Amino acid sequence: MTGLYISGNSRIHGLNPLIKLIAAVPVILFLTLVTDAWTPLVFILINNALVILGGRISPRQFARSSMPMLVMACGIAVAYPFLTSSRITAGSPIWLDLGPIEVYRAGVIYGAATALRLYAIYSVTLMFVMTTDPSDFIRAMIQQWKLQDRFGYATLAVFRFIPDLRRELEAVRAAHFVRGMGGTNRKGSLVERLRRYMVPLLAAAIRRAERTSYAMDARGIGSRRVRTYYRPFSFRARDWIFLAAYWFISLAVIGGIAHAGLLGRLSFMKMFG
Repeated sequence: MTGLYISGNSRIHGLNPLIKLIAAVPVILFLTLVTDAWTPLVFILINNALVILGGRISPRQFARSSMPMLVMACGIAVAYPFLTSSRITAGSPIWLDLGPIEVYRAGVIYGAATALRLYAIYSVTLMFVMTTDPSDFIRAMIQQWKLQDRFGYATLAVFRFIPDLRRELEAVRAAHFVRGMGGTNRKGSLVERLRRYMVPLLAAAIRRAERTSYAMDARGIGSRRVRTYYRPFSFRARDWIFLAAYWFISLAVIGGIAHAGLLGRLSFMKMFG
């Protein structure tokens, strides 16, 4: 159950998971409204620097996690000028004329702004997901936001099933290979392998689910309102300092861009603005 999380002992890793979520959500909501390219560009630089320098995550690992969204953002930047509403491009000079297809300057700018906005939202999200252990996040939600422990621990158990099932699949494949049942060169082998793999995997999943339910019952999960925890979570002074600093920097960036006259109109339905 790791996802994009990269373990570490930085100050960002040591923050309460909920305070990082509280810090990120308003910024993400604001970024969904901006229409200019400068605001998301500055937030991309700030959050990428925060993850790499503050979270002590190598640029290579960060680039690997960012690559899918970066490719998607580039695709949007290329396709958006051809899909922009005529209300946005009205009066804008034509940059490229291909006969029936015309590319307007406003369409290119809106495409770049949209791509930057999506990547900026992803960058803010990475600040949370790359430095937050999902298990700690769920434990903090159970302790501080009163998420029902039955639901929270069941979610943890479900996520842990995924790597366990992957190991089970590898064990089953190895066992079949040893018995000469690889079936890679036989016609219809894929369907046959799926049939042979599904039965032991289903049996293993049922056994594991049964053991997990017994373990949860043995620990009395859901039986008492008040519980004690091995790893208690709380908001400490450094959490509030981080929240105040993150919001202050974000407001300073927005105010500076607005003062310079670079903050565009805030809109949710941008394509049809």
